[in-house]
Amino acid sequence: MKNIFIETERLYLRPLEPTDAPLLAACNNDPAVRESFFTHTPTSLVRQAERIAGLYKAGDDYIPLAICLWEGDRAIGVTALHRVDLVSGAAVFSICLADREEWGKGYAGEATTAMVSYAFDVLNLHRLHLHVWTGNEAAVRAYRKAGFVLEGTLREAMMHRGERCDFHVMGLLAPEWRARGVEK
Repeated sequence: MKNIFIETERLYLRPLEPTDAPLLAACNNDPAVRESFFTHTPTSLVRQAERIAGLYKAGDDYIPLAICLWEGDRAIGVTALHRVDLVSGAAVFSICLADREEWGKGYAGEATTAMVSYAFDVLNLHRLHLHVWTGNEAAVRAYRKAGFVLEGTLREAMMHRGERCDFHVMGLLAPEWRARGVEK
């Protein structure tokens, strides 16, 4: 399945389809994925298919895309811009690689770069930000590599395994992105 929206060297990003319900369910249900994504409620394939069917309405402020490998033409995760505000030029970024076998191969960084480029160069946004669990050191490194900077820490923001944990707020401004000279 192609329906390409954004393409990179090893990946393409496309709108979600009802057949992606297992991918979205894995983001909620797989214990290893849930560990750093902080979801707590199980979901069904039917519920995820219904959710997908309601996406992509005119004026929506949520832009989710499936992360797909060129090799094998399969979806391995989801990335999104949330609360897209075209007036203030800001959005929240998220990414979830649901296929554990593809972790550590640089796909999250490649998809992040593609989404940041889309946000700044196509949507003409000025600012992106995200929240990341301080214990997810690999994600923090990946976000720094993509240009996000630490803006603060939300102390004891969530419960995890019976303990309070902190979240970093990281942000990236369009002028910082452009100054890095990142290729589109």
